[in-house]
Amino acid sequence: MTVNQIKEYAKQLFKQQGTITEEGEVVELRAKRVAIVNCEGGASCSGCGASGGCCSGGAGKKRLFADNIPYARVGDRVLVQVETTAGIADSQTFLYVIAFIMLAIGLGVGYFIASFLPVGMPAALLSLLIGCVFMVGALGVLRFARPAVVQSSFAKIIEIVSTTEHD
Repeated sequence: MTVNQIKEYAKQLFKQQGTITEEGEVVELRAKRVAIVNCEGGASCSGCGASGGCCSGGAGKKRLFADNIPYARVGDRVLVQVETTAGIADSQTFLYVIAFIMLAIGLGVGYFIASFLPVGMPAALLSLLIGCVFMVGALGVLRFARPAVVQSSFAKIIEIVSTTEHD
């Protein structure tokens, strides 16, 4: 395996382009042709590496910011197309692997500090505390920064499935 093949494989791991089409309801209109669409998060979401951290919303619901090309109105059922870049770096498993690595680094740093500097507490306790701080910090940063990163391309409303009666 050459260096170029390894680089190409690494790029594919961290960036996989895919298109997901979901049906949802327009719940809000914003300026400059932007609509907020509530989606159920169906079968295509479950296969995505970013499912669970995508967009915003609660249990099973996803709120997407979408380009309102056909000018749908609030209450309309629409088809939304999302191009995702959710590769392995956006998966839940990757989140916990990084947190575990940060725990190990924190344990090492804590043990190093306690062994060489007089801090007044046992090395094991200090290394455990610093390790936990590193792990919780990594989980916090990766978990709460993800929704802004995952939907990296703008979703598009491609079709109005049904409309509601408007005045």
